[in-house]
Amino acid sequence: MAICEFCDSCSFFKEEFQDNPLTLTKKYLCNTLCNAHFTACARYKIASSQGIDNVPHDLLPDPLKCLKCFAECDS
Repeated sequence: MAICEFCDSCSFFKEEFQDNPLTLTKKYLCNTLCNAHFTACARYKIASSQGIDNVPHDLLPDPLKCLKCFAECDS
């Protein structure tokens, strides 16, 4: 299984895991996107074309999947 080359430097997963109530959701997204389907990740697309430093800090990896996971986490 391919792993995203930006896994270790992606601020969304690296920095945001700290003391966040949505940690399980983010871990699920990380396992789904970083470890398998990273080419579908919005953050990967920008990082691979413009560099990791140009990825907006608040950009969700997959906005639709993230919103669904966050909604399920709240209920």
